[in-house]
Amino acid sequence: MLNDILKAVKTICVPHYLTNVLLCVIYFILKTCQPFCTLLFNDCQLELKEWEWLTFLGCIIVIKTRKQANFISYISTACMFGKVLNFLLFFKQGPFYGLSYGILCLLHLIFCPEPVYSGPENFTYFRGINLVEELERDKKSTWVIGFYAAWSPACISFAPLFAQISSEYALTNLKFGKLDASRYPEIAKKYNIDTSTWSKQLPTVILFQEGKEKSRLPYFDAKNRVVKYFFQKENMTRDLGLNDAYQQCKKTAPKEKKAKSPKELNGTEVKSPESKKKD
Repeated sequence: MLNDILKAVKTICVPHYLTNVLLCVIYFILKTCQPFCTLLFNDCQLELKEWEWLTFLGCIIVIKTRKQANFISYISTACMFGKVLNFLLFFKQGPFYGLSYGILCLLHLIFCPEPVYSGPENFTYFRGINLVEELERDKKSTWVIGFYAAWSPACISFAPLFAQISSEYALTNLKFGKLDASRYPEIAKKYNIDTSTWSKQLPTVILFQEGKEKSRLPYFDAKNRVVKYFFQKENMTRDLGLNDAYQQCKKTAPKEKKAKSPKELNGTEVKSPESKKKD
C-alpha cells in the first residue's frame, strides 16, 4: 500500500500535474491570500455564490471520478472540472481576468503537456485493411487488438496500460496490435465499434482466436447496449480471458531453436585453448 502511494506521488510530481493542480486552485488562492486579493479584487473573501459553486464542483468531481482507473486519471478529471469553474469565476470578475486565465491554460497545454508513457511495449500498429489481412493470414496466433482514437482522453489514459500488458503477456503466438479507429472507420464498423465523439466504445479491446472474435471490452448487454467499462489491469486480464489465453498459448508456443555448437556446425570437434596446450 505504501509503495503504491509513493509511486503515485512520484508520478504526480512532474511539471504538468503540479501546474495543473495550481491552475485548478489559483482562484481560491488569489481571492483569499494577501496581497493578491487586495490588488486584484479589493476583497479577500469568497462570496456566498462562489461557495455554492465550489460545493457544486465538489459534488460533480465525486460523481465523475468515483470509478476512475487510477490516481492520475482522478487528478486529471478533477483538474479539468476545476479549471472550468476557475474560468467562470475569473470571467465573473471581468472579461480581462477570464481571458488571461484562458491564455494561461492554453500555455500550460502547449508547454507542459501530459507525460507520454515511455516504458516497455510489444505491439504492432495496423493501418486499415492490414489488420483484417493479418488476422486471416495468421490464424494460429491469438491476437489482442486495441482500437483507439487519438483525440479521446480515455484512449490516452488507456495507452500505458495496454503497453504494459503487451510487454508482460506477449508470446510468439500471443500477439498485440493497435489500430486508430477514427482514421479507419470502415474497419471499426466491421468490428461493430462506434467512433463518434459520444461513443462509449473507445477504447475497445478485442481478443481474436483463429481469426475470429473471442471476447471484447467493453461488452454488450442482452439488449445489445454497450456496458460502460473501467479499464484496470486486473479487471481487463480477467474479463478478456487473457490469463487463460496466455497459458494456452504458452503450451503451444513454438520452442526456440538452440544455437548449434561449433562441433555441430563444422562436423568436427573443436578443442578448447586448454586442451590444445596439453597436446
